Amino acid sequence: MKTRLERRYTAAQLGQLSGVGERTVRYYVREGLIDPPSGRGRGAHFDNRHLGQLQRVRFLQEAGLDHAAIRQHGEEIETALAKRGVARRDWEAEWARSGGDVARIYRRLKTQRYVPAVSTVTRVEVAKGIALLIDGDHRLPAPARLAEAVAGLRAAFDITESTGQAERK
Repeated sequence: MKTRLERRYTAAQLGQLSGVGERTVRYYVREGLIDPPSGRGRGAHFDNRHLGQLQRVRFLQEAGLDHAAIRQHGEEIETALAKRGVARRDWEAEWARSGGDVARIYRRLKTQRYVPAVSTVTRVEVAKGIALLIDGDHRLPAPARLAEAVAGLRAAFDITESTGQAERK
């Protein structure tokens, strides 16, 4: 009986295991995101190393990386591990064994993503590049008082009325 490390897959089987189609697997090979299959012709096959690569690609895509960034990420990992004497095949085999766990953890964390509080803000333009922001929790002053506050800010920044720009001294 073959162990998990000895399994061989067709492109269709690999896609099914990772949640993508056979055409996507072949596209990723053409794009250099995963290695070409081992062997040639009808004997060509993928293995758990390829499954790990595919899981890594999907993980990084979900994290927002495009194909160029994923290729760069793979090259950076390969370089860093080579400096430490770890072969890429060894690292990717380990990823294949743990990739499912990482993906499950990532999906759980993704659903628990922090959502920042949303508030309304009133923006009052004082001059080009200078604005007064008033949080929605505060009541706006009467227009005349707001105009006084803006005039005070313009004076503090030495902004002339005619140009709306600060004077350089």
